[in-house]
Amino acid sequence: MNNDMRSYVINLLETYQERTRKIALLHYELEHPARTSEAEIISAMALGHGAGGSSHTEGHISDKTLYIALNYQSKVDKLNADTKEEIVVHLVELEQKRLDYYISLLESSQAEVIHLSYFERLSQEKVAESLDLSIRTVQTLKAKALKTLTGMYQYVAKLN
Repeated sequence: MNNDMRSYVINLLETYQERTRKIALLHYELEHPARTSEAEIISAMALGHGAGGSSHTEGHISDKTLYIALNYQSKVDKLNADTKEEIVVHLVELEQKRLDYYISLLESSQAEVIHLSYFERLSQEKVAESLDLSIRTVQTLKAKALKTLTGMYQYVAKLN
């Protein structure tokens, strides 16, 4: 399980940017859901044509059409609410906040190496240069950070 958990943690770190982008998209969709207005539904149904090309009297909406439009609107509202709930659930399930929190619990030098290596996607040489450390020290800090993060995830997994 240790290797599986380590692979899981590394995968979380490597896909961090992609998840950040997905979270931003989901937030946008949550704030701006695709909606069909009541007026659009009624307007579309009022302009419908009967069989054989015959049409309703212009400006007349039958009671059936109005009932169908209002019923459709309530269905659309329910679907929009379900979509919002689905997005919220998806946001909650994403590991981003957990990963950010666990990284914040690391020693500052380890957290910085993880941040530069995985989130900024710098090479070990660039990380060493930017932190004014040797490459070997960067490798050691990164290995310790991965071991600590894996331990955190394993500990919580055992509790669940």
